Amino acid sequence: MTDDTNIAPPDPPGDATASGAGRRLPAWLSGRAIRFRDALTDDRLLALLILVDLVTLLASASIWLALGGDAGVVGVTAGALLAFVAAMLPLIRHRDAEGERPLWPPLILVVIPLAILIVGLPAWGVWMYLDSRPVDIRFTLSSDRPLENGDTVVASAHTDDPQPRLTITFGLTQHNRADPLCTPGSKLTVTLPTGAGQDLPQTRAAGERFVLDLGEGKKEIKLSVRLTAEQNCALDLSVVSAHLDG
Repeated sequence: MTDDTNIAPPDPPGDATASGAGRRLPAWLSGRAIRFRDALTDDRLLALLILVDLVTLLASASIWLALGGDAGVVGVTAGALLAFVAAMLPLIRHRDAEGERPLWPPLILVVIPLAILIVGLPAWGVWMYLDSRPVDIRFTLSSDRPLENGDTVVASAHTDDPQPRLTITFGLTQHNRADPLCTPGSKLTVTLPTGAGQDLPQTRAAGERFVLDLGEGKKEIKLSVRLTAEQNCALDLSVVSAHLDG
């Protein structure tokens, strides 16, 4: 004869512990999942959630493309996620043999945009930080001979990371130290022949910075550098520093 006091009462219908999904979830998560699932019986809330998913996916894909992502990879990824969201919709209202609606499909509609934001926002922040840092570049001069008054050389550089603004500093040193000192009064005139509408020459003393607008996507950079100095003054030209930034 069995002791009836050891027999557990049956779970009430709709209890989270009655379903397989409920038994596999922690109690705190199960309760929230059930409340969220039950709230989706309101078609307006479900439509809003689907809209949030679509906006998040399409906006993320657009930003990814704008940052230079491969169009094929972006399209396949966005299409797969959209198809996954669409596959969840009929499961939200589906009921099992016990009359319970599943917990996972409603949660996935929330998890997908959250996952995109959790991964995408930090990645975007890192990209913005790296993109805003100056990129050092190396210039070469078309001639290494000493320059005299009126001489012009071409400074050129190549970059695989184009940025719209160039900051460059030139240096002048006396070629023959026995000659009278003429460096302090010498000036350089720099012209960007193919600038973004700002190709007017800039004149500075050696050691001062030239800031030039290159325009977008310029990988090959050429500058015309003209020396103004005293007569019979031979000077060696060099590039002290040069970097690109946004």
